[in-house]
Amino acid sequence: MMQAVKPHVARRLRVAIRVEDPALAAELHALFLAAGHEVVDAAAPADIVMSDAKAGFAAVLEPDALLTPREVEVLAAIGHGLTNKAIARKLGISLHTVKFHVESLFRKLGARTRTEALAKAAERRVDV
Repeated sequence: MMQAVKPHVARRLRVAIRVEDPALAAELHALFLAAGHEVVDAAAPADIVMSDAKAGFAAVLEPDALLTPREVEVLAAIGHGLTNKAIARKLGISLHTVKFHVESLFRKLGARTRTEALAKAAERRVDV
């Protein structure tokens, strides 16, 4: 019997805060923690970077790095060892659409194989 794919849970974003004003940095830190996100060291890789606008920077969101709910479902199915054909049947989508999602996952995660995609998703703490 196949296991059901977990419903999509919004993943925690990694937020780096690069502002000079310590009070503003503390306020932003508290705000993002309260929202359930992870605040990382300013030099660490992040999904969102909060920087001083006066320095020519602003909040930067890397939308290409965020996974869609369907991509998370496909990733979970890959984690369960399903083939593309089995994923298509399970999710009620075409084989072509599954291949599209797998390629998109590889690109967004910087992976070349299914195993590497799972490992990189685990590093990013993507809930699957």
